[in-house]
Amino acid sequence: MFDIKDPHQDFKTYDDNNVFENAWTMDKIERKDGPVWVMNHFFVNPDFDLEQELDQEMPTALLIAKKSDIPVWPLDPIVIRYFKTHPAFHSIWYHAPY
Repeated sequence: MFDIKDPHQDFKTYDDNNVFENAWTMDKIERKDGPVWVMNHFFVNPDFDLEQELDQEMPTALLIAKKSDIPVWPLDPIVIRYFKTHPAFHSIWYHAPY
């Protein structure tokens, strides 16, 4: 799982055969208007389904944001698209482009 007090969240997922599926990180930074989780790039093994991997991992990002009451600033275009198409993420999105 994760330690909400850790300013660096690091996630790697492997399948039952120990084959890499995906990896992503979030780092808590301080901005003038308060703390923000910066979500870095989301890496996916090309042999796995991107949407399925996002559906599996993004609930963790949502949970971290809600438990810490700190918004998420996604940097990866893949994650930005996911946030755009999943309304549950609109409330935690820092600097949403809408």
